[in-house]
Formats: sequence, structure tokens, C-alpha cells
Amino acid sequence: MIRHAYSQRYWRPESMGDLIALFVGLLVAPIVVPVAAFWYTGLNGPVIRRRSGKGLIAQFLEQLRLYGSAGIVGPWYYIFSLHRDGARRAPTFLQRCETKRGVYSLLRDASAEAMGNKQAFAERCETAGVRCVPCELLVDGDVDPAALPDCDLFVKPLKGCGGRGAERWDRVASRTWSDGKHRLDERQLVGELRSRGTPLIVQRRLRPHPKLEGLTSGAVPTVRALTILDEQGRPELVATVFRMSIGDNRTVDNIHAGGLACAVTLDEGKLGIASNLGSDARLGWHREHPTTLARIEGMRLPYWNELKALSVRAHAAFTRRTIIGWDIAITEDGPIIIEGNRGPDMDLMQRFMETGFCGQHRFGELIAHHLTARGLGLPDRVSAGDGSRSTAVSGAAGTSAR
Repeated sequence: MIRHAYSQRYWRPESMGDLIALFVGLLVAPIVVPVAAFWYTGLNGPVIRRRSGKGLIAQFLEQLRLYGSAGIVGPWYYIFSLHRDGARRAPTFLQRCETKRGVYSLLRDASAEAMGNKQAFAERCETAGVRCVPCELLVDGDVDPAALPDCDLFVKPLKGCGGRGAERWDRVASRTWSDGKHRLDERQLVGELRSRGTPLIVQRRLRPHPKLEGLTSGAVPTVRALTILDEQGRPELVATVFRMSIGDNRTVDNIHAGGLACAVTLDEGKLGIASNLGSDARLGWHREHPTTLARIEGMRLPYWNELKALSVRAHAAFTRRTIIGWDIAITEDGPIIIEGNRGPDMDLMQRFMETGFCGQHRFGELIAHHLTARGLGLPDRVSAGDGSRSTAVSGAAGTSAR
């Protein structure tokens, strides 16, 4: 059903931009697909061959076959570990083009509801009684340096995503901070932040729960909690992933910034085996944190029931959004929301799943329900796998945007 709805959207352009995207996709697919397969086989093929015994030519040819049958392009063959039983598993995964350019636009949620503005988001949570990291200061134009709180600080763009532009400033003396390279007083720090040329928010830097300190190289580890409205319009938590920083990264735990992540069981809050995003397979899978050597697999997160309840309660304050991805830190005082994501990345969630959201998963069921409610459902006689051709073509066009 999801792919049929996406197929209808893709093959029926609603604007000149849509028509151009369709034309470009058809034009570049015969070139982009084999080039992407060749590139990622060169990058990851030798590693996968050593681990699984599957040869480079077999991996390359399988990517071409999976493009034809399921629209898999370039890095997603390795992100979803499709060298293992790819023909069976590939159709179960939602791809980036099907979410970022597909499902999210098809759902046509009426409002961003302050999620694009981190200050407004924090204020909305406060009004709703949802525990969220507050914005201490907005750096935009003239700022009083005395307004900086005298503690460790975390700075990020007022509008942004993916951890881009985030900065960590540790308090090293009274009214003095350091990012590891510069030591600045309050006036110097405000001047430095203003020089970025974009509005920034300043927050107090969180510290993880003591049980989680071994699962980070310095950045606060977070849970990405995926919630979606159910058939009655009530928020439901359907998937969770735990994210960690590794190596020299002391600022963000985002997996697109080179971090590590693992699945978390919904019932117990138990961590699984961890890896990076997988488009670069060299890091592999880890049962222990590669920097600290702390055990990951099998650990149970503290305050798990409270975290689940917080994610559902938070979505209840933003019910005009069908899907939200919550970034939640677990501190010694309990879970606290860092931000909400109106277009959450499904690569992160599905990377750690044996079969994806288009398999027998609650998220896929609810997406199908919402598409049907908007008049985009399938007739009973049409199979859920229809529409793979559109996925294949648009997937090729989206490879370079990955």
C-alpha cells in the first residue's frame, strides 16, 4: 500500500518541479545505478567479502538485481545489510526517497507546529508540561553577555538538523568557557557566536545518567523514539534506537556525524549490538563501545518506562503531526527531551532491523492506515509490492542527495 501510494504520487506530477524530477530520474537512472553500485562495492565489498564470503562481483550484480526488483540503490545495500538474503529482505525496507520525498509529503500534515524552531519548540513543551531542555539564550543580534548561564553550554542553530553547527563550550573558570581550542570570557564568547552569522540558541549542557557514561566519548547519548498517531489519533511509540558518540567526537551523537547506534527493545529498554550507519562497512558491529570498551549489548537503559511515557505525552502536545522522531537524553534525574524531528530518518531506525517497516511492523501498518484515510489506499486486489518501479527510478535520482 505504501509503495502504491508513492507510485501514484511519483508518476502523476503536480508541479513543474515534480515533472522535472521525474524526467531527471528517468534520464540518470541507467548511469547512476551502476556507478553507485560500482563505487560502494569498491568501498565496502572487500570488507563484506571477508566477513560473509560473498565476492565482489556477486555483490555488484546483486545490487543491480535489487534495484530492478526493489529499487535499492548505492549505499542502502550495505546500510540494510542486504548481502544477507537480499531478495527476501529488500522489499521490506522503506527507502529515503519513499519517506523524505514520499510519505511525509503525502500525509500533508497541516503545520510544522514549532518543530522547525528550537526555541518555539522548547516553549511549546514547557506550556504543555513536557520535560524538555529549555533555551537559555537566543544569540541573534545584540546580546547581553551577562545572560549566559555560568555552566557548561551547548550551542546549536535555531533552525537546523542532523547535529550540524552544534558546539560544546565547557566552563573552565568563572564566566569563562572553552571548546577545546579557544578559551573565552563571556564577551568574547558572545562575539564568537555572533560571528557565525546565523541565529543560535544556548542551552545548559546535559550530563548522561552515570550508568551511561561508558557509552559515549563525550557527547550526551540519546534515544531516538519514533511515535505515530494510531487509528484513533492517539500517539503510539513504535520503535527506538540508542545513539552514542565514538572516537574524538565530544559534541554530538548523530549517526550521520560518524556516531554509533543500536536497537532498543520496546518492552525492556535492552540494547542490541551496535554499528554505524553502514554505508561505510569498515567499522562493523560491536558488542562493546569501540572507544571506552564498555559493554553495549544486553545493557538495560535506566528510566525506560518513564522515557516511553514521555515520548507519548510529548506527541500528545503536537497531534497535528502524524509522525515524530524524539531525541531524548537520560540523565540522573530521568529522561528529558532535547528536540522533536518532524521528518525522522528511517535509515537510522531500519539499519538495526532484520526486516524493515514495510514488513510486519506496526509503523508500516499505521502509515498504510493514514494513507488510506487520506484517500491514497490500495484496492484489495492490488498487492503491497506494486509501485517498485517508481521507487527504483526515484531512488536513483535520490542517491546523490543522500
